[in-house]
Amino acid sequence: MPVVLDGMSRAALYALVIWTPVASGAYRGFPLAIATLLAVVGLAAALGGMLAARRLEWRRTPLDVPVTLLIALVLVQLGIGNGPLARWALAPPPATPELAAPLPVPFVTVGTVEPAQTRESLLLFLLYVAAYYLVVHLVRTRRQVTRLVRTLLVLGGLLSFLGLLDYLTGRAWLLAWGSNPGGGRLAATFANPDHFAAYLAMLICLGSGWLASRERRGRRAGSRSAVFTDREAREETVRRALPLVALVTMAVALVFTLSRGGVLAGAVGLLTLLALLGGLGYARRSLVLTGALLVAVVGYGSWIGFGPLLARLSQSPAGALDRWGQYAASVPMLRDFPLLGVGLGAYRAIYFRYQPLAYAPHEVYYPYAHNDLLQFTIETGALGAVLGGFLLWRLGVDLVGAHLFGRGACPVDGGAGPAARRHDPLSVGLAIGALGGAAAMLVHSALDFAVRIPANGILAAVLLGLATVALHTRLVAGREQPLTTVLARPLVGRAWLPAGALALGAAVLLAAWATSAVRGALAQSLLDELGRGSSAAHADLVVSVDRSSLAARMSGAAARQAEALAIWQGRGASMAPDARRRIADGLLTEARKGLREALALAPTNPLVHHQLAWLEAVAAVVDGRTGVAGLGPALAHAARAIALAPDNPRLYASLARLSMREIPSLGLRASREAVRRGPALLPELVDLWRGVGLRDAEWLALVPETAADRLDLALRLEDRRLAAP
Repeated sequence: MPVVLDGMSRAALYALVIWTPVASGAYRGFPLAIATLLAVVGLAAALGGMLAARRLEWRRTPLDVPVTLLIALVLVQLGIGNGPLARWALAPPPATPELAAPLPVPFVTVGTVEPAQTRESLLLFLLYVAAYYLVVHLVRTRRQVTRLVRTLLVLGGLLSFLGLLDYLTGRAWLLAWGSNPGGGRLAATFANPDHFAAYLAMLICLGSGWLASRERRGRRAGSRSAVFTDREAREETVRRALPLVALVTMAVALVFTLSRGGVLAGAVGLLTLLALLGGLGYARRSLVLTGALLVAVVGYGSWIGFGPLLARLSQSPAGALDRWGQYAASVPMLRDFPLLGVGLGAYRAIYFRYQPLAYAPHEVYYPYAHNDLLQFTIETGALGAVLGGFLLWRLGVDLVGAHLFGRGACPVDGGAGPAARRHDPLSVGLAIGALGGAAAMLVHSALDFAVRIPANGILAAVLLGLATVALHTRLVAGREQPLTTVLARPLVGRAWLPAGALALGAAVLLAAWATSAVRGALAQSLLDELGRGSSAAHADLVVSVDRSSLAARMSGAAARQAEALAIWQGRGASMAPDARRRIADGLLTEARKGLREALALAPTNPLVHHQLAWLEAVAAVVDGRTGVAGLGPALAHAARAIALAPDNPRLYASLARLSMREIPSLGLRASREAVRRGPALLPELVDLWRGVGLRDAEWLALVPETAADRLDLALRLEDRRLAAP
């Protein structure tokens, strides 16, 4: 039984690393749920195997402490929650309507602005952690290490080969199940060419390090002359050369992703690899390998054509400037949430407030900062940045300092000084290749959000796991031995009691994780169908599956509001007015409840506030409420929406529509701010106010006090035969 369960967990690991890149990166829906289920099966089988063997084991790694602290930090974020922001979002309307409601920023009492998104991001992080520990605990022998590396290289080479064929033919027929983003860039099965480029950059570094170790071992095994005289030697040479073919294919595919960040990441990863090999005195042979790889890439690239890549590299730097502008706009989040950050994964829930006008907040939505290092710091605050630096420091001290160069002590009792240094070519080459791949991912993370795609995050975790195994295990065939402390507890006598409790708790947590993944995938599938035709019943079904779905709550509220308005306007003409009002009130009450629940989940979402503002306006009409008091809830939520997206011109225009009859002064101020941010809105605002009968001074208040704006207003008024200012 232990052997069967051990094999099952190892099979789940292989299925995980193969499935995620094949399934478009497994970044959402059922592909992500399947990846989670594979990780759950792997962990459950590994734990079951230890129980069946009557022995619990834990192999210490340099990431144990920092990963535990990071998980604890996110749990603290979830424990604190978003209470102050939720109370602000759901507070009664103020006595005096405002243009933009003041937003409290209680940075100490807010752990995450959107707990549901933080929980989702924590589960994704745990998926990466599971992949790392599955490698550390299941890949223990030289043969197992080699098999996993070969699997990764074959997979990368195959995806690259098929992707190149699709790219050259101009159609996705070999990889028809992929997302096929188009745009003349190679993406293979991935939804984004840049993410595929990051995946390839990591594998190229891993393969280069592994080939360097094989070349050194090949030199020791026999002479070159045997290749010409011995058939077995020739076959062995061919087998050794096959991985180089996969590397060349991946390198060519990397070029034709046209990803500047991917090419840069690959180059930095290879330079890191060469620097480490050079420090160990191995760089001379590795330079030959790298040179052969570059020659092959240049040769194939010249045959296929480097034109698209050169054209992309020669493009104007506007895209890079846009990224820097987004970074600059995001940094103030650290000022407002310095200690704990905005919550892991919650960048998308608060960036509305910081998105500048130049980035079209009324048209474009930015869920990512396009810089994972910056985004991680923003989402976890100063504490998260310190823990992230601690994680990198532990990796450097242990794997690089202690085991590659023999400097310092291994933090997990793997030796100190020269005694800790590894000399086995396989261990050294594989570890350096894996660390080079991790460096490539780190560089790419400074330019994009590839690590948030499960295929890339899992591969990065697997590379770190391989580096840990290679440097913490004596990989002598048939005599493998761990070099670090292995915490073991035989399960005899009363030891079964805590072990049973541990197993039961782990089973409950794994079952909850699997259930959450399946429910999330089902909700996403239902939500996709909801987008093609919304109804309140369908939206309620999505909410019953996933209670944190904002889109479903907003869609259900919109459907109920539309139905209430239709009934009130006479769709049920045979009914008495009181009956129509009663039915409409019931529908609006249900819609209001759904939107207020959405605000409790995501109090910093201006779109929910905006929708609730108009729902309250409709409710005021149905109930016959007039005056400032009658429109108070609508105006309050409109002002809160503006506070959360202060550079969105359409929100100001919306407030102008809501307040123009009851509070014209507020409506004119809102119109002026709308025109200041969106001059294209002036015609519709002029049409909006023309029926009110404004005086000349009031028309002037409609636009900012600039000559260009006043001239534009004069032309609009003249076209409509209204009084000109």
